[in-house]
Amino acid sequence: MVGLRHAPLVVVGNAPHDSSRIVHRALNLLLIAQALAYRQDAFIGYSEKHSDKIVLSSLNGEIHISLLDAVAPKTCELVSELAQTGCTTCRFYRNELPPEAGYGPPYGLLQGTLEGLRETPPHEDTVVAKKGHVCMIPGTKEFFIAAHDHDEWGSAHTVWGMVQNMTTVTSLLHKPFHTVTHPTYGTVMRMMNTDASFAVGRLRPGSHDQ
Repeated sequence: MVGLRHAPLVVVGNAPHDSSRIVHRALNLLLIAQALAYRQDAFIGYSEKHSDKIVLSSLNGEIHISLLDAVAPKTCELVSELAQTGCTTCRFYRNELPPEAGYGPPYGLLQGTLEGLRETPPHEDTVVAKKGHVCMIPGTKEFFIAAHDHDEWGSAHTVWGMVQNMTTVTSLLHKPFHTVTHPTYGTVMRMMNTDASFAVGRLRPGSHDQ
């Protein structure tokens, strides 16, 4: 892993309280119903279910992601499976605008969780994260969308997707936030005041990039 001064992607406890969790689950059930419109067949076979593109559907809009199978095949397989089965707890919880200079803070990323993944993806030593790349944080089911280039992190994170249009990502980056200092690493992070739940689905052919 990279040194601490270039390692802002620490994972913090962010589980909502019981009442908030109920709201998140209810919201995600509605989002999943929307995402199901992207499925071509509810009982699609394994050889057919792997999609080249997925969509993250939230109340803030859609994020269309091209899967980079050649770069991170195992991670893409797990994400594609999630798009088939759905996720009731997936959400964004951290929004960091790109820094004006240097490495940050802020750190230039939109971070969330893919809790519904069947298993934790392996670290697939891939490429340097650039703007628009979707990356897993090693050893977790947490991920982030890079809001600018992250050459300082090298290939420390598994790059598994590319966002087709950053409009919705940019909107989420500007949502209200509060700062949290990690008790171990001292990293100052921007945590969203309200988590942004999203559903994961397969992208319908012919859909416009979002």
